[in-house]
Amino acid sequence: MDYCLKPLSKTCSQSGEPLQPGDLCYSVLVEKNGRFERLDFSSAGWQGVPDGALGVWRTEVPQPESKPAGYLDLDKLFELFAQYCEQANDYQKKLRYVLALLLVRKKQLIHEQTTESEGRRIMHLQGARGEGTYEITEEELSQIEVARLEAEINSLGQEPVRRAA
Repeated sequence: MDYCLKPLSKTCSQSGEPLQPGDLCYSVLVEKNGRFERLDFSSAGWQGVPDGALGVWRTEVPQPESKPAGYLDLDKLFELFAQYCEQANDYQKKLRYVLALLLVRKKQLIHEQTTESEGRRIMHLQGARGEGTYEITEEELSQIEVARLEAEINSLGQEPVRRAA
């Protein structure tokens, strides 16, 4: 039988104080009104196993999850793509094409079809969240150009480091 328990609380059930990453805390499983409930306690708020506890364990409050190095801000890249769809020089058209391929791969754009017009292949794309339709001409790029454009996209799409105020 599977049980669904809430994850570790952000605050102590006894004191209401925040549970700090790296601190030791105690978790207790109790039954209230026919439902299982998890209660989490800081070391300072821990007063021993409460009556009726079904389970008790001790754990360390984990560090907040951070995005992995190299995380791309897809919203930022989509905005850049949309901007280059409205107006772009030759270099930006190449960048837009590689962005389109990345955004299709990341499921931010939906590839509907590819057609030919005047000897050029045109990708017909749809924004995955209803942003609109886009027609992107396929660009002929060398391996060196692709590598340079990918590096630029990676630098443009990096999520900024957030600093505490």
